[in-house]
Amino acid sequence: MLSRFFGKAQARLEDGFWPKERILAALRSRYGAVEHLGDEHQFCLYGVTDGDIRFVVVLVCAVGAPDNIGEVGFIARFSDFEFTDAAVDSMNRNLHISVASHEGDGDLYLIGGVVAAGEFSESSFGLILEAWKRDLMIVLNVLSGGLTFASAFPAAGFSVVRDFARNAAPARGEDGAPARDLFASFAGGAHRHMAVCNGCGGRGKTGFIARQCEDCDGSGFVAARH
Repeated sequence: MLSRFFGKAQARLEDGFWPKERILAALRSRYGAVEHLGDEHQFCLYGVTDGDIRFVVVLVCAVGAPDNIGEVGFIARFSDFEFTDAAVDSMNRNLHISVASHEGDGDLYLIGGVVAAGEFSESSFGLILEAWKRDLMIVLNVLSGGLTFASAFPAAGFSVVRDFARNAAPARGEDGAPARDLFASFAGGAHRHMAVCNGCGGRGKTGFIARQCEDCDGSGFVAARH
């Protein structure tokens, strides 16, 4: 099954690759348990346990260069759950970096991944792990009977949280148009306190040898101008 979804690295020797050890370090810093399951040809397999959920991270190595990773894949298998084809279609409409597949063994497979591109960044890789987590949450939500996300988040039940976090629709004027455009004001950054540093483009480092950016002290952000 692995070769069906991963394995493009053999034809990508001219492209950028990510260092295997930095990927593993990021995984170990994020998850409590990361276990090497073995290697199959150019596939390096790692089992990850995140709470009650287990999945496999597949590192696709460049041919002849096992420390260079061309793709990072994720596979989770769900057994003994009841679900319909319509439920699988619903999952796939909402997944970010994955595809849900009902295989012949009756189980549901969640398979996702990304192709290595550009310089490896722990923060960017963290966003990939967050996207995978959201995909897992979407699948678990459907398999658990469609419980609301709010019901799974304890703080959402506090009245003080519900009251403060409430965003009411803007009142409408005589012409029927909203008095304020919430999307425009929020997306346009009218109330932002921080902005991406122009000096380093948000990387926190500048120059060929990657020195800490003096404009933002290495944070990648500066105070927004209003």
